[in-house]
Amino acid sequence: MAKPSGKRKKKGRPIPLAKIIAASGRTIATGGQFVGHKIAEWYGKVDPDVSRHLLQVPLLSYSLFSSRQEEVEPGEPDGHPPLILVYGLGGNRGNFLLMSWYLRIYGRKRIYRVAFNPEQTIRQRATALGKFIEKVADANHESQVDVVAHSLGGVVARLAVSREKTAKRVHTLITLGAPHGGTYPARFANTKITKDLRPDSPLMRGLRRQPWPRRVRGVTLWSKNDLFVLPPESATLQGTKKIDMTPFTHYSYLIEPKSWETVRRELGRPNGARKEL
Repeated sequence: MAKPSGKRKKKGRPIPLAKIIAASGRTIATGGQFVGHKIAEWYGKVDPDVSRHLLQVPLLSYSLFSSRQEEVEPGEPDGHPPLILVYGLGGNRGNFLLMSWYLRIYGRKRIYRVAFNPEQTIRQRATALGKFIEKVADANHESQVDVVAHSLGGVVARLAVSREKTAKRVHTLITLGAPHGGTYPARFANTKITKDLRPDSPLMRGLRRQPWPRRVRGVTLWSKNDLFVLPPESATLQGTKKIDMTPFTHYSYLIEPKSWETVRRELGRPNGARKEL
């Protein structure tokens, strides 16, 4: 019978926790690199206009600091009609914060930013805007106001001035990337507003039958790179001055100084001496 050798068989030592964590880290890192490469590969295939739209979204965060409605108080006369700014779908009064600062530097002291109830339809917003225009004009003892509207706000403003009572109170209406003819991306959402923004909606068909009001000076800014207004030419209207702002994205109108300056120039000179540029 064989004798025991006297040596004990060594049991496997447990793997230190640090090594397990390190190995897990290397696995995660390898996986992360793979995912990163795939994301980079995907990003490189994305239309540059999509990338520019996405990159500009965080720049609108400043708008969160000025979304509350304010009381309409008479402003100090500045030689210009009072100015009303109208935001678009999903926006708020703060969207025009930077532009309003810029315009104030150049003498526009009576600037008002309308606020809507998020539940309001386009027609309801147009009615609310009409009342707001009346309130601003009356508070300042003026017969007319100027209006600058972005995106959906442009459609709302256009619908508002289709009513004779409101048209008489508006001197100049400038729209920025507004889908006046409707927009095909609206088919990807199923809300009352997006349904109305579809090119074949009853609202759009009705607006197409209505010419631009003669008493209102109209200016429509548009861009071939605007992915929210398709086709991009639907942001223009017969009877208005059309200004091509390519390569603007849908958000460039709010954050680009070129947009602010174009608006300032198109609003005209003091005391109604307006010049076509």
